Parts: sequence; structure tokens; C-alpha cells
Amino acid sequence: MILAKEFSRSAVARRSDFSTNIHERGVFVMRERRPSPDSTVADTEGGAPSSSLKSNERLVRGALIAQFAASDPVHFADAAELIWPHVDGIDLNCGCPQTWAYQEHIGSFLLRKPEIVKDMIRTARGRVGGSYPISIKIRVDQDLKRTEQLIQIAIHAGVSHIAVHGRTRQQPSTAPVSLPSIAFSVEAAKGQVPIVANGDAWSMPEIEIIRKTTGVQGVMSARGLLANPGLFAGHEKTPLEAVKTFVHLATDYGLQYGLLHRHLMFMLESRLSKSERYLVNQLPSLASVVDYFESRGLSLYPDPPNVR
Repeated sequence: MILAKEFSRSAVARRSDFSTNIHERGVFVMRERRPSPDSTVADTEGGAPSSSLKSNERLVRGALIAQFAASDPVHFADAAELIWPHVDGIDLNCGCPQTWAYQEHIGSFLLRKPEIVKDMIRTARGRVGGSYPISIKIRVDQDLKRTEQLIQIAIHAGVSHIAVHGRTRQQPSTAPVSLPSIAFSVEAAKGQVPIVANGDAWSMPEIEIIRKTTGVQGVMSARGLLANPGLFAGHEKTPLEAVKTFVHLATDYGLQYGLLHRHLMFMLESRLSKSERYLVNQLPSLASVVDYFESRGLSLYPDPPNVR
């Protein structure tokens, strides 16, 4: 989440908050799953892949969405105008529940300020054009009529899609996500824009339950993907190859050790006991982390290429 006011006003903030470019975007081999001509809806909707589904691998450039926090239409539009040529879409955060964000009139403060959200979407839309993706991410309200009102106002303002987190602003992450509230949001959108569910998406079986229960067009995962970047590829826990790729990219681009360590701990948590996690948390450098795992027979560096 980038603060739109600072981003639009300060070159220092822009260099700090947005340091990537299109040439650094990852290119991945993805499987394109599509039904064969003789398959039925049941074939594609079932839990297990049908034999009639064909898989083709293709190279896909990773999409990048810039998410801003804002409460002023001009600041949001200025930030959008600066960044839109370099990203694939722009998102307005209307769901951050943190106290500081609420006090700054950003994030979840906007859940009950639909007119401000409308003005920000319309102003940004006027800068970047009618077809460019502008989305919002919200939380459900205790009063679902307010959620319905926000969704409809955002749609009429020109929003492209809406991500809905199934907890209220007051609920902690330990509280269960309300799938009925997300389903209500789908109904509130009336098919006018896609609704993406968010919250408690930790595994593919859970994601299937969310999708089928709510009728959403997509599912977003945050903590689930931090713990397992291979989640949507069907891996039950982070594949070692993903860890090695991350370490390679992090060292190549000089990622700060604190951030590198934090992401490694997310990805490797399922492989470590509580005492092991405590020990790894005390290690002061990447070299010491690599040495620790190598002493346990787990190499974090990519395998060297075969030499002939």
C-alpha cells in the first residue's frame, strides 16, 4: 500500500515506494487449462481435473497492480497518472483496518464514505482513460446495506472490479471470514463487475469452497501466499524450488536482509519446529541462514547448471 499524497508530491517517495520496472517483471511458465470441445460444464466445475481438460504450457509475464491509500481525489488521481504507464492496474485500498490508517482517513475509514470513493475513482478515471483497470479493495460492513451502497456507487463511478475481504473493520484476523457476507457482495454487484473474495484462502480446497459458496469470479490470498507461494499451482507447502528462486532473486537485487529473512520464515515455517524457528530468528545474516539449513541437508541456493 503506497500513500498517494506522498507519492504524488515527492520524488524521494516515488523512488522508495516504486523501484521496479517492466523489464524486471517475472516471466513464468504457466499451465493454460481449457476444456476440450466435447467436455461439459460438470467436467470443468468438478473438484478433480477431468481427463477431458487439456493443459498447455505458455510463458506469462507477471502482472503488477499498484495499490494506493488516499482520501483526496486529486492526490489519488495525481499518483495514478504518474504510475499507470508502468503497471497493469491501480487499486484503491478501502479496507486497511489498522488504527493509524483509520486516523489518517484512509483504508477502512472509506467504507462509510462512498461519495469520497466515488470522487476518487472518477477523478483517476479521467486521467488514465476509460479502459484502464481501476479497482478497490474493501471489507464488509456490520451493516451489509452499507456494503451494498458502497459497491453500487463504486460501480457507477467506473470501478473495474472489487475485492471483498470477508471480515469487518473491527474483526481480527483470528475471526472466521463471513462467506455469506461475500456472497451478499456478489449479489450486490448484480453481475456488473467481477467480485474477488479475500480472507482465509490457505489451500486449494479452501479456495474451491470459497468460490462455490460465494459465487465470486476470483479469490485473492495474502497470508496464504506468503506462507506458500506455490499455493495456486496446487502445492500443499512451499516447494523448495520456489525458496531457491526467491533467494536467488533477493540476492541478485540486493533485498534488505530483514525483508529477505521475514519472507524466508513465512515460506519455511511448515518445515521448522518452534525451537528451530526461534533459532533461525536469531541468525544475523543470509550467510548464517544458508549455513544453518545446509547443515540440515537443505540448500537454499539454486542448483548449478549442468556442465558438459
